[in-house]
Amino acid sequence: MKKTWSIPVLIIVTALVGCSQSAVVKDDTSVSQFMTYQCESNRSFDVAFNTPEKAVLRLPEHEYRLTQVAAGSGTKYILDDGTAEILNSVMLHTKGDNARLELGRVIYKNCQLSN
Repeated sequence: MKKTWSIPVLIIVTALVGCSQSAVVKDDTSVSQFMTYQCESNRSFDVAFNTPEKAVLRLPEHEYRLTQVAAGSGTKYILDDGTAEILNSVMLHTKGDNARLELGRVIYKNCQLSN
């Protein structure tokens, strides 16, 4: 009897684990060339824009898949993990050569494209 419910449980657990890591890039060979933004407080980050709607954010600790959402001005990206925009922990806003990155409570301000 245990075997009948253990397979569906295993499938559900596997699916949930896969979804929780969907915004973290492990190895993406289709990534375009990365551009570097230099921010105040001597912080920086890299971004590759694969398509107008998708981007990859690279930090020293992780790389994240981002998706474009509506913005009042410029272009706004959030984690591509299905999380609602208001609850999203990563937000990148670009306008021309300027950017602002929010990682939870950490904010990269006054960022300028450096390459």
